[in-house]
Parts: sequence; C-alpha cells; structure tokens
Amino acid sequence: MASGKEIKKSLEKWTSILERPEIAEKFEGYNKTMQFIFPDINFKLQLIFRDKKVRVEEDLDEKAEMSLEVNSDIFLQILNGEVDPMDAFMEGTLKPRGTMSDLEKLQIFISERG
Repeated sequence: MASGKEIKKSLEKWTSILERPEIAEKFEGYNKTMQFIFPDINFKLQLIFRDKKVRVEEDLDEKAEMSLEVNSDIFLQILNGEVDPMDAFMEGTLKPRGTMSDLEKLQIFISERG
C-alpha cells in the first residue's frame, strides 16, 4: 500500500510534463478540477487545471468536474506504466466519473510520460 506522500510526489512528477510548451498548449482554456480518491489509504488529491498549468492539492472538492477512485498501489502502477488504465477500468479497479472528453485529457499525461 502506497502512502499519501508517495502518491502526491509521483503525481506532481507525472504532471510536470505540462511544463513543456507543446503539451501546455493542449490545455489552453481548460480550467477544471479532477478529484482522486484512494479508499485504501483514506486519501484524496485534486489536480487543478488553470491557464495551461496544473497544481496538486490535498483534500476533497465535491464540485470537481471529474474524479477517479482507485487503490493507491494500482494508481502508482498506472503512473509508472506498469498497468494499463483501460485494463484497470475494465477490471473495475479504476472508477472514473465525468465526461469522456475530460477523462481523455489524462491520456495526454499517460502517452507523454516517457
């Protein structure tokens, strides 16, 4: 089981790809919040997208436009490329909520992490 600190650090590293101008352009005008819920460690994080930037904050935003519920170990495996998010979704271990277009924004991070 991963710790909240480990999850937050990994997510911040993962989202650092938004520092690349060609990636930031894909988020122009995208101002939304994504909630991450890790029930196995009772931990919650938010990705807050504003003005082609993203920041990670702890806590719950009940008004977030989208959310993902997943256990901490599975999430780290997704971030590290060890687990395919579509497989996790099909197995029911990754539970998204939100519009498909919003959730597809995360695919940019997954495909560009290399």
